[in-house]
Amino acid sequence: MSRQRLYGYFLLLTCWFALSLNVSDGFAEYEVIEVSDGGTIKGQAVWKGAIPKVPPLKVFADLDRCGAEVPSPALRIDPATNGLQDVLVYLERVERGKAAEPAYRLSMGKRAADAATEPCQFQQPVFPFVRSAEVALINFEPVLHNPHFFNDKHGSLFNIAMPTANREITTKLVRARGVGLRLQCDVHVHMNAWVAALDHPYFAVTDEQGRFEISGVPPGSYTLVAWHPGYNIVKFASSRPLYDDPHVIRQAMTLSSKAQVEHRFEFPVRPVEVEWKIAGGDGELPPE
Repeated sequence: MSRQRLYGYFLLLTCWFALSLNVSDGFAEYEVIEVSDGGTIKGQAVWKGAIPKVPPLKVFADLDRCGAEVPSPALRIDPATNGLQDVLVYLERVERGKAAEPAYRLSMGKRAADAATEPCQFQQPVFPFVRSAEVALINFEPVLHNPHFFNDKHGSLFNIAMPTANREITTKLVRARGVGLRLQCDVHVHMNAWVAALDHPYFAVTDEQGRFEISGVPPGSYTLVAWHPGYNIVKFASSRPLYDDPHVIRQAMTLSSKAQVEHRFEFPVRPVEVEWKIAGGDGELPPE
C-alpha cells in the first residue's frame, strides 16, 4: 500500500472516530439567543405513601465542630405538604435559549449569618450548573473541607483543599458532563452530594415544599426530567455511605409561546426499604 493511500485511510479513520465521539455523547453545542416568547414550566415533586425515617450520619472528623452525627441530606420531605426537596428538574436537551448565570455557587459549612445552613455539610446536596459558566466554591467554616468531583468516564475532575473560612475559589469544569456525578469531601466521609453538569440553564432544584420553576423556555417539544438521588445506603466504603440507584421520571411535553404549564412528579418511582438504623453509629452496618 502506498504512503499516500495509507495517509488517506488514516485521515478517514480519524474523522470517523471524531464523529463517533460526538454522536455517542449526544450533546449539541448550545446557542445563546434572545428569548422573547419564552414560556414557564413549574410544579411540585411530592412523596406518596409513608415517609421513611432516615437516620443521621455518624461523623468521624472534626467532632468538636461538626458534632458526633449530622442529619442525613439524602431524603428531605416536608411533612405538611409531602413536598420532596432536592429533586433536580431539567429539560433533557435544549439546543438554543437564554444565557447561563455568570457563576454557580457551591457552599460548604455553616454561615454565621444564615440559620438555615448546617455545619459540615454541602448546602446543596444536588448541585446543577452550566458547563460553560464558572463554579464558585466557598467554605464558610474554619474547618478543612476538600471538595472532590468524580466522573465515571474521566475519573477525578476537581480536587482542592479549602482550609480557610469564607475564601471563595472559582473554576470551570468543562470536562464534567451529565447528571449524577459524585461530589464528596475527602476529609469528612459523611459529606456526599450529586452534581449535574449541563450545557444549558433550563433546570431547577425543588425547594423545601418540593416546588420548582423554569422560565424563559423557547417554544418547542421537550423531555422534562425529574431526578432524585437514591436515599438507602447499600454499603459502606471506608466508612463512606454508598446509596442505591436514583429515582428518575421523564415526561414528554410541548410548550407554546409564552405558555405557563404545571407538572406534578410523584416519588418514589419504586419501593425502597430503609434497611439500616444509623449510618456508622449504633446499629448494624451493611458489609464493606
